[in-house]
Amino acid sequence: MLPGPDDQSLFDLIYFALNPLLADESDCFFAITSPLPGKIHYCTDAYNHLFKNGMAKAKSVGGADPEVNLLNEYKNYIYRLILSQCYHFSFQILEPEHYSYINPETGLEEYYKVNIDTRFIEVVFTGELPDITMDSIIQAGPARIDPLLLLEKILPLHLFELRGFAVIVLENITDAFAIDQIRNELVNQEREEHIYQQVIKSLGVLSGDNAVHFSLKSLARLNNEKIVDINPEIYSFMMDSSQQFEDEILLQSLVRGYEENPVTYYYSTADNAGNNFEIPIQDILESKKVKVYACLPLLFKQKVVGILEIYAFKELSFFENILAKIAAALPLLSQLTKNSADHFSDKINDVVRRHFTVLQPAVLWKFHLAAWNYLQEEQKKGSGASIESITFDDVYAIYGAIDIKDSTLKRNDALLKDIHSMLDESIRISDKLIVSGCPAEEIKISCIEFKSRYQQEVTLEVEIAILTYLRGNLRPLLTHLAAEDRDYLAYINAYLGPADSENGARHANRYILEQKIGKLNEDITGFMAAMIEDLQQLHPSYIKTFRTDGIESDIYIGQSITPRSNLDGGKIRAYRALQLRHIALIGNYTNQMSLLSTFALQTTQLIYVPGTPISITFRNDEKRFDVEGADNINYEIIKKRIDKICIKESTERLNQPGKIAIVYQDDDIKTEYLHLISILQEEGILRGNVEVLHLEDLKDVFGLMALRVGI
Repeated sequence: MLPGPDDQSLFDLIYFALNPLLADESDCFFAITSPLPGKIHYCTDAYNHLFKNGMAKAKSVGGADPEVNLLNEYKNYIYRLILSQCYHFSFQILEPEHYSYINPETGLEEYYKVNIDTRFIEVVFTGELPDITMDSIIQAGPARIDPLLLLEKILPLHLFELRGFAVIVLENITDAFAIDQIRNELVNQEREEHIYQQVIKSLGVLSGDNAVHFSLKSLARLNNEKIVDINPEIYSFMMDSSQQFEDEILLQSLVRGYEENPVTYYYSTADNAGNNFEIPIQDILESKKVKVYACLPLLFKQKVVGILEIYAFKELSFFENILAKIAAALPLLSQLTKNSADHFSDKINDVVRRHFTVLQPAVLWKFHLAAWNYLQEEQKKGSGASIESITFDDVYAIYGAIDIKDSTLKRNDALLKDIHSMLDESIRISDKLIVSGCPAEEIKISCIEFKSRYQQEVTLEVEIAILTYLRGNLRPLLTHLAAEDRDYLAYINAYLGPADSENGARHANRYILEQKIGKLNEDITGFMAAMIEDLQQLHPSYIKTFRTDGIESDIYIGQSITPRSNLDGGKIRAYRALQLRHIALIGNYTNQMSLLSTFALQTTQLIYVPGTPISITFRNDEKRFDVEGADNINYEIIKKRIDKICIKESTERLNQPGKIAIVYQDDDIKTEYLHLISILQEEGILRGNVEVLHLEDLKDVFGLMALRVGI
């Protein structure tokens, strides 16, 4: 039985018996409770202070009813006592529980572990104890049933009584808890900036002082030359300050110093002797009114992978104690910043692989397998090992092309305008020279003849010939006059100079055209990137794009590319439907842009769908995928020739602005695309009647047909 409330002296005696005589009660979180913890009969002032100031147990995961959770905890506690005392099962009576507490002085969280001493509790059973073993408990019900339900069935709680008292001691585990929180963030899958925020929060808890601020930054070197701020959203005090003062060289110098001599940099306004910063860094700290600052290099295998900054805007006592606490977290922080640098390197390599090589995620697995087979063969044969061929059989191909209409003619027209502009200016300069008495009559006549001769089609060779003539005949007359007349100098620089800029006067019309073509291609590339992303989400495939006067794409989808992901006819049809939708949307966009621009650029939209699967093989000599074999090469031949193909018995080109043409040879493809077109017509993306067209025969290619519909 518990002593009564008046037995204060007995409680004191228990307290002194269980605690060292010289223990400071202000730091002792001690309580005596009923056998079932809940009612406190005696506690120290320190224990009482914690609970009166808002100590709370961490919230349960999953959002279950708090009352149900508490009841189950009590039941679990009681059954552990019963099985331990009555059946001598050996296990921990109570799972560790953690309580958090906001320290009113610092505003920071502290964490406490609840230790319950059950040595003074006696379990009394009414009647005869059932003979049970751990195996009998396990076999008492299905494997998935709640163990508490089994125990309640075997050992009803109303047959037991708890006598005595429990002793609770709270242990401050703030430092260990903060370290564990940092360790947990190493495997967190959250966004990187969120992980760093949580780590900074844990460092604040570890320091125990809300006046101390932290920043943590991973450092990476691109091509082993430049320090790269791999995530600008993650704050760094010194990096942000250096950028604010435009002192990038200062930051480079700081990190290079770490690499040569990785030591802690320390600054304190109260301890000038301890400062080992260069003057510019001290100037930055003083301008920010920083009183204490330390910068710790984070090392991984003796290489700097990050920096930890600790700073405060007021003088701190026992700053060394804070550094000693933080030291326990440094290996974890080094690993975290190393992970960030590795992740950055992986992203760089992924971008290079996706945009500058043919190794896309969908096919990368087979290259890994080939590499592994090669390494195994190399171990057996040495230098005689050979790399295996990478081939994907039975893949369905879809070719798509967005081409700028009449781009060659437009370039010729721009070149002609530029030549005429140069000749007009040369005639004006010749007239000016004639008025001043210089013999420029023949030059003027030649320019007029050039202009008359080239009225429609010109080539770069013509431009070079005219330039050669003007430089040989007109420039000598201008050289000595250019110093006195800025008009002559401007003409020489604009048209006759040795290093003519592509955006200068001599290329004015061509520059405007190329800028517009480039901008349109950039827009189309953006649309194509969205299409590729949607297609890859539908089912992984190998897709390559290449840029001409427009954008072309080859899509290859097949079970051999994704052996672990089922590919059926439905997904193939969905692929074709998604590509058609995106091509139609691109055509719609380019049509609208051509209507808004005075310098109109129109596009044609073309799709080719072979009716039978093909094989693609990686050519090790050219480092690219290609088709091999007569049947497969037929696909390449057709797609390279159909851009200028005409309708049979007509001179009309198949490709027309404002329309999509779908070339095929198989009637099943025709039926499928007629259905897809009807869906897009209902949505208003495509319009007008569908034309079914027979196409002219090509060399070694016969029987091509096409569907054509307006956008």
